[in-house]
Amino acid sequence: MRIAIYSPNWIGDAIMALPFISKLKVQNPNAEISVVCKEWVSGVYEQNPAIDKLITIKNSSLKNVFGTFETGRFLKLKNFDQFYTLTDSFRSAFVLWISGSAKRIGYKAQLRSFLLTKSFNHPKKRIHRSKKFLKLLTNGEGSITNPVIYISKKEAIWAKDEMERLNFSRPVAVFPFSIAENRSISKETIQSWIKNSKADYLIFGSKNDSTKGESIINQCKNNSIKSICGKYSLRESILLISQCHYSLAADSGLGHISAALGVPTISFFGVGYAEKTGPLGKHTSIVRYCSPCKGNDCKNINNQISCIKDISKSEIELYVSSILKL
Repeated sequence: MRIAIYSPNWIGDAIMALPFISKLKVQNPNAEISVVCKEWVSGVYEQNPAIDKLITIKNSSLKNVFGTFETGRFLKLKNFDQFYTLTDSFRSAFVLWISGSAKRIGYKAQLRSFLLTKSFNHPKKRIHRSKKFLKLLTNGEGSITNPVIYISKKEAIWAKDEMERLNFSRPVAVFPFSIAENRSISKETIQSWIKNSKADYLIFGSKNDSTKGESIINQCKNNSIKSICGKYSLRESILLISQCHYSLAADSGLGHISAALGVPTISFFGVGYAEKTGPLGKHTSIVRYCSPCKGNDCKNINNQISCIKDISKSEIELYVSSILKL
């Protein structure tokens, strides 16, 4: 049997799909499992033993109806028996329909149910996205397993050597940037957290974040800190994150990666619901803060929600001690 999964398009969502992929393989040990994904998230799935084939789609292929149709026709050649979509877009269901798979499974959304052979209603209760994906297989029964990113021995050697080339040994990973600007952590806040620290810090981000990365370095001149924003591929960044001591993460895909690698991760979550999309990991701590900041008009009295500007260096050290179990 050939089973395909249409991957989410964002890195964090791709990480949250990993438990679904593992469960699918457990339920179908003799099936050939393929993951169909955009190029920019493919690094998440490499080396995963539950995935037999990784089919990458160019980022530009699905920008118009013709490209979407051609993608479906290409996938039709794969002769999939079952095809799951983990996105709620009409486009993904259309690709599944064009592929000709006998069984096409996903959630009801955007009036696309007629393109699927089996469609589910969205969960009525607020649940984690990983569990939402799993409900396509198990109706939500059982607990969520933490996502796992796999790294080969050869990759681990490369990561160690590359970190030495950067003249760092087990630095602290910093992921201050997010797709949404109001989820990013300011350079002033980063400076207050790492002031007078003797640790090494490595800033990760995309090519678009390179200028902001350099701005943080200029703000933290008394620290050992470097930026590698946009200098490595996603897979290479994953490998380098695996070599880090712990991570300070904005609500971003990189925070999910760090948690899935088992790197102790402090995730600062200021927008949305952490119980739905927070990173999952054995050594992960989620810190909730108000966003957007309302300044003097703030009326927050919730003890579980902090003001990110008021989170002190000593509080960060307590979070670090907790996740490192010092």
